[in-house]
Amino acid sequence: MDTADQLPSVPVATERAVDAQLRASWLPLVLVCCTGLVSVFNATVLPMAISGIVDGLDTTISNVQLAIVAYGVFVAAFTITGGKISGVLGARNTQLLGLSVYAAGMLSCVLAQNVSVLIAGEAIAGLGGALLVPNALAILGQTYSGTQRTVAVSVLAGTTGIGAALALLVGGFLVQAWGWRAPFVLLLVVIAGTSVVASRLRLPRTTFRGTIDKTSIALSAVGVLMLVAAINQIGSWGLVLAAEGAPLSVLGLSPVLALVVIGGLVLHTFVARQHELLDADRTPLLAPQVFGSGLNRACLSGLVAVNLLMAGVSYLLPLYTQMVLGKSPLGTALMLIPISLAALASAAATPVLMRMIACRWLLTAAHVLAAASVILLAMTISNQWSGAWTLISEVALGLGIGVGLSAGSALLMETSPPSLSGEIGSARGMANFLGLCTGTAVAGAVLMSVLAQSASVRVADGSDLLSDSRIEVTTSSVSFVENDDLRSRLAGMELTSAQLDRAVEINVESRLVALRASLCVLGLAALLPIVTFRHLPSRREG
Repeated sequence: MDTADQLPSVPVATERAVDAQLRASWLPLVLVCCTGLVSVFNATVLPMAISGIVDGLDTTISNVQLAIVAYGVFVAAFTITGGKISGVLGARNTQLLGLSVYAAGMLSCVLAQNVSVLIAGEAIAGLGGALLVPNALAILGQTYSGTQRTVAVSVLAGTTGIGAALALLVGGFLVQAWGWRAPFVLLLVVIAGTSVVASRLRLPRTTFRGTIDKTSIALSAVGVLMLVAAINQIGSWGLVLAAEGAPLSVLGLSPVLALVVIGGLVLHTFVARQHELLDADRTPLLAPQVFGSGLNRACLSGLVAVNLLMAGVSYLLPLYTQMVLGKSPLGTALMLIPISLAALASAAATPVLMRMIACRWLLTAAHVLAAASVILLAMTISNQWSGAWTLISEVALGLGIGVGLSAGSALLMETSPPSLSGEIGSARGMANFLGLCTGTAVAGAVLMSVLAQSASVRVADGSDLLSDSRIEVTTSSVSFVENDDLRSRLAGMELTSAQLDRAVEINVESRLVALRASLCVLGLAALLPIVTFRHLPSRREG
């Protein structure tokens, strides 16, 4: 009787164990996605809070741009090192360490009383991100395989759209209701909860043999930092010829060229160093085969371009809507939410699309769509921000970005062995954040350069302003400011009412020209990786 009573419990217990195992199998993905949401939220919310930070810390837009860039620069510079640390410490310990460092950075941002502390806080968060980004793909690569891995990577890519949407809506509301520090407080709470999940979760761990090459760490970090620093200073130092703001010049040339050349040589030395280490039976910081594959190089270049486009647009549009249109952070969020929602939808559909369309043509279409959309946005955008074409261009841009990010990441993981998942995660992280910080830097440089040139031409053409030579427009003197702020700055120059109105009109016209030029440059940049897509599969799976 007792035996008969106990028999039904056996299959029930077994079924419950299987169900619990299946539910637990997705917990690593949940952890990775929560971490990704934190990273995207932080990168997106800063542009949303730009006007509040400028007023609250009594600083300039250029300094806030530096804070935005600092986060991406430090992730890009140290993510390769972070991938190797993940192999040494294990995924769980690396996740906890990365979250702790990230929390320290966010706490610095919350307590910042000047823009220098804010920049330092974002840089510290970047170091935490350099641990978390490669660790994410290492976890997915070692936990999942086959179709499950494709779905997991696509879901992770979809967190970009979710994080951006949350940053726009939740972040915009928090900034408007409680000030620009509030989103960072929220991030601290989320990080604390994510740390609790990570501490209780069993994550895969592989045995690491060898040592971490310190020379490779220095070469990778210095090379990336020099390249991004050069791009970030194009607007104030000049691209080819040295501008007035350049700290030095040789034969009249800008130091930007020297930084780009030296940074490129340093990264070339880093790659050569990895081959030397491998030939000497030592452990390279990054396996040379990661960049040795034409397919990997195509995917990584595509990720750089898509992230460059996404970051540039995320920087320009909130800046324009708040500084020009006078929209609140929440109002700005509502105007930009179609991009994030479209990116989320297309990322979710990418696994299906990859089975229907060959990756070469899918990624080509995504880049062409994104580039055409941002150029259409540049052509249709105005000082009113209205019209069906503006909405259409936003949605199409989001669709292109979502597919570009998701398909590129998934193809990288599908074609690489699980043993290289950490290395691939490092390369993907460097590509993503190199694109993010470069996008902000390029957008800002083009914006300020074109703004100065456009304003200078219009001032020169205006005889009423030119006759009174008190107005001088240069790249170092011009700034992206609100009309009321411009009036207050010109108040002490004894301009007539007509001259003051004309100066404000020039400001309005020049800002729109600069915005359109910046968007077009970003769109053209998104097309560049297409030449490398010849290395991608031209036939669909199955």
